[in-house]
Amino acid sequence: MQEITRRLYKRGGSYEVTIPSAILWNLDLKKKHNIIFQLLGGKWSFSFEELGREKPSPDKILRKLYKKGDSYETTLPHPVLFGLNQDKGYLVVFTFDKNWYISFREVM
Repeated sequence: MQEITRRLYKRGGSYEVTIPSAILWNLDLKKKHNIIFQLLGGKWSFSFEELGREKPSPDKILRKLYKKGDSYETTLPHPVLFGLNQDKGYLVVFTFDKNWYISFREVM
């Protein structure tokens, strides 16, 4: 199972993460995209859709993928962050197992 980690950053009232370029390889980054978060089997899965193509659904949470310098970032929805201690630092762990998933690992 492939695993990539990135640091979770707090900016104001939100939490952001840089999306690894290895995950973005098949996107046309000249176009704008949303990241769609969905709870599957107790784990948070995510996928990408071109902006305007996604259909609203109560079991999906949309966030914009935006360019910041040479990288791409997104804010993480609060339900994804549920249970994290805001006084501690975390890594976001991106894992691929038929779908891309995110989880968190506390920074020691």
